[in-house]
Amino acid sequence: MESATVWLNSYRYDPFFRTEINVIGLQVAFGLVILGLIGTAYSLLYHDISLAILQGIRDAQSATTLQNLGPSIIATTESIRTVNLIGLIGSIILVTVLFGYIIARVTLAPARNALSSQKQFVGNIAHEVRTPLSVIKTNTEVALLEDNVSTDMRETLMSNIEELDRISEIINNLLSLSALVRPERMEFAAVDMSGVATDVVQKFSQLARRNEQQITLRKSPDCRVWGNSTALTQIIGNLVKNAIVYTPRGGHIRVTIEPAPNNQVELIVQDSGIGIARKDLFRIFEPFYRADPSRTKGAGGSGLGLAIVSELIKTHQGRITIRSAVGRGTTV
Repeated sequence: MESATVWLNSYRYDPFFRTEINVIGLQVAFGLVILGLIGTAYSLLYHDISLAILQGIRDAQSATTLQNLGPSIIATTESIRTVNLIGLIGSIILVTVLFGYIIARVTLAPARNALSSQKQFVGNIAHEVRTPLSVIKTNTEVALLEDNVSTDMRETLMSNIEELDRISEIINNLLSLSALVRPERMEFAAVDMSGVATDVVQKFSQLARRNEQQITLRKSPDCRVWGNSTALTQIIGNLVKNAIVYTPRGGHIRVTIEPAPNNQVELIVQDSGIGIARKDLFRIFEPFYRADPSRTKGAGGSGLGLAIVSELIKTHQGRITIRSAVGRGTTV
């Protein structure tokens, strides 16, 4: 009795154990359905062949000769067997596809629900943290307005503001990942990619000048795509910011927007930065993944930018490729 209670509690509260039991049950049901189909097909085949033989005998009794009786019955039974075999094979394929789909849905349900809950939880936490961070930053900025703040304290407060801005950026990225749980809520319209790229480059031009970098934009007219303007701005913005952050002083960043084959538009962001090692290229789209710390020290970032870019591009039915080598820059 106690073991049955433990088993029932596990089935009720452990989604993975419940999935295992459900999958086993579905596989047993699948086997029973297949056996039922085979048994039904066998019964129908036996019934149809028996009727064919009886009908052949009746026809022979009314006929004047029995010469064609054997071949006629054989031809009829062969035809019946072929029809039944085709029907059985078709039924088995249909049932296999149906049960395969159901088993896949049941198997992936816990992982899908866990991922959705995780992103929802992250989004809720990010929303809750946003308000106190804004208050802390506002109070810090007010403190900087005081005339009696010492030089050391002023530097400390300025450093705090920079870190608060960094945390705010991480929170915004987390909220973006949370929003991607429901991509169907994203509104799409005709968007001019050249215009979006122009706005992004203008936004980051001051940062590039401060880093003594040259940023250029080459665009073609009428590069319209069906997408979400805010999401496309975030895609280009993340790529351009990465290029600026990982490019040393005196480097250059080139942004290109041009038509591509098959009625597509190609965005290219090329930099002369530190580059990405081959071992990191396969993982750079993973959330929170950071490349070799010795090369990215002081660059900041949360490891979420490229993960968000990849998800947004998938939502727009596009694709992203990256070519890079250490010390030779990166092309996205």
